[in-house]
Amino acid sequence: MIKLFNRSVPKRSIFFCLTEDLLIWLAVVVSVLIFPLSGESFHMDGRLILMQGLILASIFHLTLYYSDLYDFSFFPPDRGHLIRLVRAGGIGLLAFGGIVALFPAWLPPGKSFRISVVLSLLLIFVWRTFYGRVLEKMEDRILILGTQEVARRVAQEILKRKGLGLKVVGFLDEDASRLGQSVVNPKIIGTYDQLRTILKRERVDRVVIAAFEKRGRLPIREILGARTQGIEFIEGTRFYEQISGKVFMEDAKPSGFIYADGFNKSGFARWSKRMTGILVSSAILILTLPLMILLGILIKLDSPGPIFFRQERVGEAGRPFMLVKFRSMRQDAEAASGPVWAMEDDPRVTRVGRIIRKLRLDELPQILNVLKGEMSFVGPRPERPYFVEQLSEQIPFYSLRFAVKPGVTGWAQVRYPYGASVEDAREKLRYELYYIKNMSILFDLWIIFQTVKIVLFGRGAR
Repeated sequence: MIKLFNRSVPKRSIFFCLTEDLLIWLAVVVSVLIFPLSGESFHMDGRLILMQGLILASIFHLTLYYSDLYDFSFFPPDRGHLIRLVRAGGIGLLAFGGIVALFPAWLPPGKSFRISVVLSLLLIFVWRTFYGRVLEKMEDRILILGTQEVARRVAQEILKRKGLGLKVVGFLDEDASRLGQSVVNPKIIGTYDQLRTILKRERVDRVVIAAFEKRGRLPIREILGARTQGIEFIEGTRFYEQISGKVFMEDAKPSGFIYADGFNKSGFARWSKRMTGILVSSAILILTLPLMILLGILIKLDSPGPIFFRQERVGEAGRPFMLVKFRSMRQDAEAASGPVWAMEDDPRVTRVGRIIRKLRLDELPQILNVLKGEMSFVGPRPERPYFVEQLSEQIPFYSLRFAVKPGVTGWAQVRYPYGASVEDAREKLRYELYYIKNMSILFDLWIIFQTVKIVLFGRGAR
């Protein structure tokens, strides 16, 4: 695993993307070399080749990402993968053509850019097909030492995230009578005192320690011996956070948050986060002002009531503030029911409201809250006092989410669908606490990048 944007990224994913970059540069070089065959002349310039490859690679990474073509659970590529790849290539061709027209000095004239795009698509598909065939052979083999809840959770995360490049070979337990029993998948394959034998037999790359050391039963001598032989050992809850992007709440201790970097941010880190929020919000306000005026008119024509909806929310340190959104429900939506979570196909939503909620356009006025300093652009979503009181009583550590300013978007929003229950709130808190523990400007930029994808495809809205 490699730390990137405060997230653990499999090394093979980095290798995969870098190889695609090299293939794109190869396509650019070949397209320039065949120019004489088409009757055109072009001076070979290394700097221009570098610029062309960089621009084309950036465009392809964006179009492939937004087409879900970096989801390794769908490897090896099939017919559907090819169709999406061609569609992404078409979008990339249009974008690349636009840049060629705007900046002809940066890119080769004539047919070269079209040839490089087509050739890049062909090489990428061939590479992905080959990579898909050898994917399983590149998996890191994981042995889980212990069978407690964290061991189960780690195994479940690995099983549902094939793109991690990990494979659980089995579990170790201190009780020999449990050999062969299934924990999740696969089974218990040995006991603690068999650690050295199993490491060699199963060709283990990494051991996840998911047992309680305080019980005095861990094979410390065997672990230290294997560690000196190059076997990687990692603590279970830490590994769970790395691969899932959320906190393991079942065994969470206050010290885990007290010493976390996110809860001890310097003045400069907080200032830079504030400046990022102001810059992003200002840019969105300028770019979307005509759209917001149009939305205001449509909301007013669609149903009686104000254009904007103001509602009290809980902010940093538990301070209340008034959140501003475009009104998407009837004016009297909660007159009879009182505060309730929004439901799927909520009958209280207006016709225009249904559209703007799907596209998350109702959230746009919240940039005013960001500019006023009541919110950050990235952070936990602000909740209503009524629900905060309930959730604080039912969910441990819930109040820790108020250690930072709430956000227009956040890690929980890009990783988990809309929540409408206590269990949903509990699951989202796992992501929110992970974000606070690992908060950084690069992490914020990564969340904003993923938010664009969610907004474009209307995912997770209600």
